[in-house]
Amino acid sequence: MDKKLINRIFAILAFVVSFVTYALTVQPSVPFWDCGEFAGASTWQQVPHPPGAPLFLMVAKLFHMFLPFGDPGWKINMTSVFADAFIILLVYLITYRIIEQLRGKKVETTFDAISVYGSALVAALAFNFSDTFWFNGVESEVYASSTLFVALIIYLMMRWNEEADNPGHEKYILLIAYLIGLSTGVHLLSILTIFSIVYLIYFRKYKFKWSTFIIVSILSTIIFSIIYPGVVKWIPALLAGHSPMKNEAREYIIEDSFILRLIPIILVIAAGYYTWFSIKKSRPVIGLVASSFLLLIIGYTTYTQVLVRSNANPPMNENEPKNIDRLVSYLGREQYGEAPNWPRRYQTDSYYVRNYNKQDDKGNYVYGPWTPPKKKDVYKKDGTGFLTNEFEDINTAGELNYLWKYQIDHMFLRYFFWNFVGRSSDLQDAGAAWFDTREADALNINNGYRDRFPVRFFAIPLLFGLIGLFFHFSRDKKMAWVYLVMFLMMGVLAAIQQNQQDPQPRERDYFYAGAFMVWAMWIGVGVYAIIDSLKKNYNKNFMPATIVAISLLIVPVNMGAQGWGIHTRAGNYFPFDYSYNILQSVEKDAIVFTNGDNDTFPVWFLQDVEGVRRDVRIVNLSLGNTLWYIDQLKNREPWGALKVPISIPNDSLEVEDETDPNAYSYEFGEAHNVSLDVPKDILKQFTSDSSVINQGKMNFTYVGQQYREYEGKMIYLFRVQDKLIFDILKTNMFKRPMYFSATVGSDVYIGLDDFLVRGGLALRITPVKQPRGKAADLDIDIMEKCLFNYDNSNDFHREPHYGFKFRNLNSPKYYYDEVHRRSITGYRLLFLDYAQNVLSQRHDTLKANKALDLMNQLISIDLFPMDWETTAQVADLYNKLNNSKQANKFAELSIKLAQQAIDNNQIMREMQFYELLGRYRGPYSVMADMAYLMKNYNLAMEKINQEMSMAQQFMQAIQSDPQNAGYAHYVTENLNNLRKKIFMLQLEQAEAKGG
Repeated sequence: MDKKLINRIFAILAFVVSFVTYALTVQPSVPFWDCGEFAGASTWQQVPHPPGAPLFLMVAKLFHMFLPFGDPGWKINMTSVFADAFIILLVYLITYRIIEQLRGKKVETTFDAISVYGSALVAALAFNFSDTFWFNGVESEVYASSTLFVALIIYLMMRWNEEADNPGHEKYILLIAYLIGLSTGVHLLSILTIFSIVYLIYFRKYKFKWSTFIIVSILSTIIFSIIYPGVVKWIPALLAGHSPMKNEAREYIIEDSFILRLIPIILVIAAGYYTWFSIKKSRPVIGLVASSFLLLIIGYTTYTQVLVRSNANPPMNENEPKNIDRLVSYLGREQYGEAPNWPRRYQTDSYYVRNYNKQDDKGNYVYGPWTPPKKKDVYKKDGTGFLTNEFEDINTAGELNYLWKYQIDHMFLRYFFWNFVGRSSDLQDAGAAWFDTREADALNINNGYRDRFPVRFFAIPLLFGLIGLFFHFSRDKKMAWVYLVMFLMMGVLAAIQQNQQDPQPRERDYFYAGAFMVWAMWIGVGVYAIIDSLKKNYNKNFMPATIVAISLLIVPVNMGAQGWGIHTRAGNYFPFDYSYNILQSVEKDAIVFTNGDNDTFPVWFLQDVEGVRRDVRIVNLSLGNTLWYIDQLKNREPWGALKVPISIPNDSLEVEDETDPNAYSYEFGEAHNVSLDVPKDILKQFTSDSSVINQGKMNFTYVGQQYREYEGKMIYLFRVQDKLIFDILKTNMFKRPMYFSATVGSDVYIGLDDFLVRGGLALRITPVKQPRGKAADLDIDIMEKCLFNYDNSNDFHREPHYGFKFRNLNSPKYYYDEVHRRSITGYRLLFLDYAQNVLSQRHDTLKANKALDLMNQLISIDLFPMDWETTAQVADLYNKLNNSKQANKFAELSIKLAQQAIDNNQIMREMQFYELLGRYRGPYSVMADMAYLMKNYNLAMEKINQEMSMAQQFMQAIQSDPQNAGYAHYVTENLNNLRKKIFMLQLEQAEAKGG
């Protein structure tokens, strides 16, 4: 067979397999996380979170415009599908060039063609089915597109390497420079290839000496620094007239300088001059450097899109980078603050501190003890000051421990092994799946998709990659070094630079796709190494064909077969539906407080792209700590929606710096009682109590976040977001409905816990204290409409309409990861709360029964298992409804789950402790209750006896410990109650037998 034909067939096959894989598994609508934000920003060319991705948004807009069919969210997702398919094609083209390079000759025979091109195909398809790359390829995030730029740059590096001795080879270097500049409009990942590019040029054009190698290494660092932060951050700062460096107070050392504004202009003019000069005087090196700099700048100009679109005042205009000053802040991600490189542990919030100081089962520190920083006064040029952190007592050994154990091992190597060894679970922080299944078995006990785990590759991709790595160094040390540097820069060193803090809200493996791509190439080299080692004894064509075929089966085919079930997002409309259900839980012109990415970005997508409930104003409380966002809420009317009623003066919002003394800022203080005047006609909407109506007041205690005790009183931190909620509350005065999304935690309620009424996926803030207090009362009528008027078709309402969507939550064909499953569990609580309330308040057994049956019909019990407590709650409800068949079914399931939790040490010590004190309905109590519900008296008494035995052991332990002696009377009381229960069960059992 013609060797060129083999090459073309394999290249086409790599592209087609990839495209089909991702087209079949891509999410059919908007995904969670930043995807909804990017989809909305792409559709209307808006301004997303810093530092933006203008090129990605423009390209995605083309997909939205020209794909003739499909959901708008799906169209934007397809940008990643196409990007990934082209990446796989490029990985194939790069890998066979790597192999040709280390062979020292081109493909000449069919044997060579099968060996080289077949090995490259294994590499390409292995990367295609790798965990992280697959995740990135089926959603509308920037990481697939950024990896495409890296692949293009590597391919051009290899093409330059082939043509380096021929005239015109400089075009590849120039194109690389342009692509690096262009790629900044997507992500900064491709900048990390600079080091490898410099080494490749050095090895190709110069003779190796250690002295020159060290110089080149320093030179590569300088070139990298010129690009980042030089071009990316410093040139915009200089154009704004600011010095690139800041002082301790985070102010520019020099500001608004005309001379500094001239520097970037002079640099560009100088580059243009030297380009012209090099052509005239035949100075190719000078010309190449100058031209590369110009092309880099030209590529970077995609960021002018941010300035243009921000000044168009789109509904999404984060940070409002309307001028060069604001653009500098936007590019510098100043909204997120600055993370120090040392110490590695620097956050001071309690949930970080707990993890910094966590201990293992033996009481030893996992990382090492951590001491919080002291506060230091820092003064600005105008004399005003603020407090900043200063670390004095740094545990160096602990910081290095943290760097290795968490930031390198947990946050990079674990992901590396996910991709090339296997994955034990989709739960947060799950480890790699090596050769046993113990971790997977433990993690996936309550996972409805446990049959899909562990995903095991038996470390074969890892082994092939290691073979390839060592073979590469044995045959072509220089090129192997180029790729090793690339792997390390986009892998370990990127992980160090990320400086991730423990814990993280989600997994972060998507950052490292570039490193995993390099490893996939070494997998292909490893296949060739095996063929090369056998060719002396087996030189017929069937040998390399057999090796390639076996390699395809045990690497990419196995990876695809193992990974398909956890990577397919076909039929996953959950983010769309969940966001739709939030919006359709509220009344017209509502104000809804949300908290994070997943209850905000998909909602923005529905409003911006699909036109759903544009009358609703979303107030994201994370952004609510920024003044530009509050200003937009107060003064803008996106899509014609009403302004959010805010009384904060504009002068306090329109400041250059949030450390400005005039800026609206946080405060410290005690909780204080608040009395707000409420019109009687509004009070009548929420209560019929004439005394409350006539009083005309809403009284509650305004609180923030607990900070510390001072002189016996609790001091609270009132964050900007806390003050914002309070200001909207008193300014709006219930003229428009206000809600907390059901996803918002009670820690942000500012003391309004007792004034909330649940309806659908939103908790309405009322001026009247609710009788059920912090459990939140329930609007039965609204909840009934939301749940019973469900519509699982692809049609939806853009105007207010009570009626939820629960698409594809009852079929094993569709997969939902842990993030989705947590929210799906929340759906069940809606049905259970409704059933409980409609039964207790209206005694409507038919509707209560209907709610429970509908819950089980719409939400699969097998795919989304309930825990033993929820299952017992369902059994109790069915029992009250005299539905003995269903009650017994769930009671039996509850016993099974509770015993399983005990056997697998899943019961928290606090639960065990309070159950033995008789202050908590723990697993033994639940099992006894459920057994009693089924009239299984012997089992009920058996479980009570087990609890009694544990309580007696606990009593002996605390009696010998003076510090815990105070608990003895609680245990004694519990033992007495347990004995009474057994006595009553014996009586009832005897009566039942007598009957």
